[in-house]
Amino acid sequence: MEDTPANANRRRAAPRFIDRDTVVHAALEVFSAQGFHGASTRQIAKAAGTSLSNLYNYFGSKSEILEFVLEETARTLADSLEEAVGAAGTDPLSRLEAAVRAYVDFIVAQPRASVVGITEFRYLEGENRAEVVTERDRTEAVFRAAICDAAAAGECEVRNLGSAVRGVVTLCNSMSTWYRPDGELSPAELADLQVDLVFGLVRAAKRPASSD
Repeated sequence: MEDTPANANRRRAAPRFIDRDTVVHAALEVFSAQGFHGASTRQIAKAAGTSLSNLYNYFGSKSEILEFVLEETARTLADSLEEAVGAAGTDPLSRLEAAVRAYVDFIVAQPRASVVGITEFRYLEGENRAEVVTERDRTEAVFRAAICDAAAAGECEVRNLGSAVRGVVTLCNSMSTWYRPDGELSPAELADLQVDLVFGLVRAAKRPASSD
């Protein structure tokens, strides 16, 4: 076939392979701007730089894309917390502080993923929802273990472990709804604030030192 300008344009416009990161980035861009119901697979395909038909080669529906994105981001968060806690040593409050700081780091680094994970999770159903819940349970388990051990060691005082864990997770989650990259506080100051709030919530015996 003759290499005409029209043929070259068709080649440039041909659907390209879409990798995991491309799909996640594109879907987060669209879901954060439009919400799940307002978003369309066509918009996601456009943001990913591919065709709608090519996107459907990998995902059967918009719900599948949402599940994929939320599971991927929930897994990334859980991995980050587990890694941070593993490096923090055996002291329960040090582990709790490390988990909170890792959560703040995740929100600062991935604000879209954080807010979509909070606001759009309600639209998942059935097996799609269960997969994301499994990853979220890993994050909760990190906080539960640290708070449970701190209470057993007399380093904090909680009347009900389940309520304390839910309170801490909710406090960390909530940052995604109000965090702004151009806000007055630096990431380090935000982490200090969140750690102080968490330690107050579990009535820790000591307060963490500022990161400054």
